[in-house]
This record gives sequence, structure tokens and C-alpha cells, in this order.
Amino acid sequence: MCRYCYNLFTMASAIDATDRRLIDALRQGARSSVTELARTTRLARGTVHNRLARLVDDGVIIGWGPELAPEATGYTVVAFVTLSIVQGTHDSVIEGLRDIPEVLEVHVVTGSGDLLCRIAARSNDHLHDIIQTIISVKGVARSDSHLALNTPITRSLADLVSEKGV
Repeated sequence: MCRYCYNLFTMASAIDATDRRLIDALRQGARSSVTELARTTRLARGTVHNRLARLVDDGVIIGWGPELAPEATGYTVVAFVTLSIVQGTHDSVIEGLRDIPEVLEVHVVTGSGDLLCRIAARSNDHLHDIIQTIISVKGVARSDSHLALNTPITRSLADLVSEKGV
């Protein structure tokens, strides 16, 4: 990371070098005990415990869920669907999409569409069914789909803010 970017990052962030060390240790072993994290980071157990509590309380760490391999779950098709919606239906469309479990993420975007959705499906036929369900949500005017053929890079925010950085 360039020094300018690093300075902007550290000024705008409540995450300090010790937090980054702890986040990096969690990236390596999210199920590690406080004692193991203390050993790995060379921090006192009390420090690790207090830092973790603060990171959770401040909303920096928002989950401890496992990352799942698509092949092992059967959801091997990933698609990105851009939706154009009718003006004034934003909230109701979001609620309708929330009811579709295969819609993993919804982003409000600029550009040719209004919402960008990341979808997981078991097959192309399953994806077709999901898209039919999405376009039946009241307020969806148009959809545009893109299939992910391969995912050569995956990163998380933990990767970005860890001690080692990306």
C-alpha cells in the first residue's frame, strides 16, 4: 500500500496496528481461542479479549460465520443480476429480494441499473427459476444477468485491513 493511501486509511480508521495484527490472526484461524490468538499475536490475553470485545461492540467485526466451498454446498453457479426498478418501489423491491434465499447480496448502484444482486444457484436451470422469481417482484422493471465463469480473485475486508494488507 502506498504511503499516501496508508495515511488516509489510518487517519480515517479506528483500526490500529494492534487491531490489524489481531484481524490477521483471525484470518488465519477464526476458531482460535483467546489464548491461541494471544500467543500468535504476542499480545496479552486480556488485551486480545478487550480488543475483540471492542471490535465487536464497535461493529467492526460483524460475524463469525464460516466460508463455505461452493462445490461442497452444490451452489456452483454464481450470477450478477442488475435490476432496473420502477421509481418509488426501492424499499418494497428490497424486501421482495430479501425473501429469495439465493439472493446473497443486493447493492444500490449507479449506472444503467438501480440494484446489483449476487445470486447463487445449483444449476443454470435453477438460476433461470431464481431470475423468474426476481422479475416477478413488484417494482422490478428489467433485469440484466451475467454469469461468473471463474473467480480468480476473492478477498474480504479482513484481507484488506490485516497487518499484511493485500
